[in-house]
Amino acid sequence: MQNYQIISRHSDINHLISGLHSEEFLAVGIMDTGTRENLEESLRWYTNNYNHNIHVITQSERINQDNMNSMFPDVTFIVFDQAPSLSERINALANTCGTTYFFVTRSDVDLVDFNWQGIEKTMQSEPRPVVVTPLIFNKGKELIPSVRAPHMHEKDIEPMSFIPGRGIDANLYPFLGLGLYNRAIFQRIRGYDDEIENAYWQALDFGTRSWLYGYPIYSSCDLAVIFFGKQFLIEDRSENKTVSRYYTKALSVRMVRGRIIVKKGYKTDKRFMIDQVKPRAGLYKTDFATLCENWIIPM
Repeated sequence: MQNYQIISRHSDINHLISGLHSEEFLAVGIMDTGTRENLEESLRWYTNNYNHNIHVITQSERINQDNMNSMFPDVTFIVFDQAPSLSERINALANTCGTTYFFVTRSDVDLVDFNWQGIEKTMQSEPRPVVVTPLIFNKGKELIPSVRAPHMHEKDIEPMSFIPGRGIDANLYPFLGLGLYNRAIFQRIRGYDDEIENAYWQALDFGTRSWLYGYPIYSSCDLAVIFFGKQFLIEDRSENKTVSRYYTKALSVRMVRGRIIVKKGYKTDKRFMIDQVKPRAGLYKTDFATLCENWIIPM
């Protein structure tokens, strides 16, 4: 059920009419994760520099809707009653924007590089990636390890972290959900899983599922952001009962001599495996063990 309201920009009727003839190309989605001043500064910059669909994903108690609509009449606001999770924010943006691509950013980061020619080349490579993730810098302008590689530690999935290179790197999942998404592929693989708790596990599930379904994720030096107020960026990897949904999708489908086998594995939710995973087993192009074996570790 939709648990948010959409406050549309004044010019939406024109975009609706044009959308009947052709799909708009790009939307920018700004997650309201900083202060009110951060959001206003971010919107001023994007409205002045980018002639694209601009959306803000926020919570009702964080903004004065009348003031924001008056200040930014050409911005669409996706407003949740309660604090939304990462999955809710990005899924709502994908459902609302109606564009070919959408770029997910935050109000507490600055965009420092967006080389569209290079990004577009990566997005149109084969196989088509579902998302291209940015280089991420902290406030000290230090590059943080935002590239992840699939790895098993005993029976647990524990991705390894690496500093991205100055080119294109395979990336297991989008750190903090940041990146440029192919909307059609995103919706084809059912986006982020709202039933999983914790942003880290939501992103890990989305990334793992993308790779297992045959859609890669890349980190690109053509896209870069900086957290202007944070020196340290730490993921909360604490487990909860919903983690079984992730492990069921990641480990219960196996490829044996080209055949797909659905079998109960470590931390499997048996009912979820039967009801949700088994009917979609034909979508898997590989399994997690093979993904780990074939992954090229960045140097």
